[in-house]
Amino acid sequence: MNLNKPTIAIVEDDIDQRNTLQEFLTDAGYDVWCAGSAEAFYKGFTAHPADVVILDLGLPGEDGLSVASLLKAKPEVGVIILSARDSLDDRLAGMRAGADRYLVKPVNLLELSANIEATAIRLEPKSGHQASVPQLLVAEAPWVLAVKDWALVSPMGKSLQLTTLEFMFLQQLMRSSGQPQAKRDLSTLLFGPRAQNGAERLNLLVARLRKKSAQAFNETLPVKTLHQIGYAFTAETHITQAPQALH
Repeated sequence: MNLNKPTIAIVEDDIDQRNTLQEFLTDAGYDVWCAGSAEAFYKGFTAHPADVVILDLGLPGEDGLSVASLLKAKPEVGVIILSARDSLDDRLAGMRAGADRYLVKPVNLLELSANIEATAIRLEPKSGHQASVPQLLVAEAPWVLAVKDWALVSPMGKSLQLTTLEFMFLQQLMRSSGQPQAKRDLSTLLFGPRAQNGAERLNLLVARLRKKSAQAFNETLPVKTLHQIGYAFTAETHITQAPQALH
């Protein structure tokens, strides 16, 4: 990946929206190419691999969730879902399919650019470019997020069953390799872009999760609160998932 600007593929069947996104991101200095369907994307990806894929869900033929699921086998590729579907079930399906981010249309283009930059941080080689936000990984033994069982497993092998929102919260943090996640982004992911009192609801969810974890594991959950920034998972992590191949 280019350490300055990632290559971006836009997978969107609406021509006007596709052109608007391409024009904005090209003007911002990104190398951008587009596809109007999953089939066209696969062909384009083979010839011109992308670092970040901006993916609509309502594609003709094979839908965006299927594309995201295939890309999950390629951790070096970031996936940002951009969709008009804004229900919790839709957002959860997108995250379980492997998306780094889930944004709801219409999206502010500056917000989209910020999410691309945040996703690119995850893609940077660990021994390469120093990210502007410091890494916070400190622990040695891994915490495991078991996708199939919707459970968090401590380094000592103890398991905690998670609710939907707890799972989505931890998945987002643990996929980010110790990079802090903004409260606003987490609130939007969990409660939707138009939810009221999102920050307070997020704080309450984290407090409850910490209490549950302390009772289940007899140790402190390594979720660090960063003042005026957000949250970060500060221990080594592993997310179990069934491997799939991109053809």
